[in-house]
Amino acid sequence: MVDMIRKMTSTNFLLKSSIFLAIIMQGVFSSCNHKFNTQKNICGIWGVYEDSSYVERSRDFGIVGNVLYIHREGVSLPRNYYPVIGEDSMSIEEKQKKRIELNVLCEKESEGTWDVIGSTPDSVIFIAPNHPLEGRYKVHIYQIWLYEYMILSNDSTYLSCYRAGY
Repeated sequence: MVDMIRKMTSTNFLLKSSIFLAIIMQGVFSSCNHKFNTQKNICGIWGVYEDSSYVERSRDFGIVGNVLYIHREGVSLPRNYYPVIGEDSMSIEEKQKKRIELNVLCEKESEGTWDVIGSTPDSVIFIAPNHPLEGRYKVHIYQIWLYEYMILSNDSTYLSCYRAGY
């Protein structure tokens, strides 16, 4: 009789442990699956609607072009515009050289990495040192008819985007 009670107690413990482990594993897999789906949905070429977007920064910021390219290996943020300071006193060759230097700088600053950092709501982080759009964003993706749209927002930025390349 005592052996039977021990076996039942042992079986109950194993059953409860198995159920608890199954619930934990389901939560882990669900979380990983959600991150994968968010990554899959956000990847691509997005155009930024400049008229319905705003960026509040403490320094001057001007977007050159309106393309946001998110891919598995990284992100290419819209390029920042730097004016040529002292342009009036430069020769044509000096201006061209300075513009090339600034274009290389803009291109380098635009390249970075990204990751999904939350699921309620979906949120991402863009890491691109020295770029004004570096930071954390809440992501909202929606579709109207055949067109897909994305809103990236935080306390100082609202980027209204459309999926490009249809």
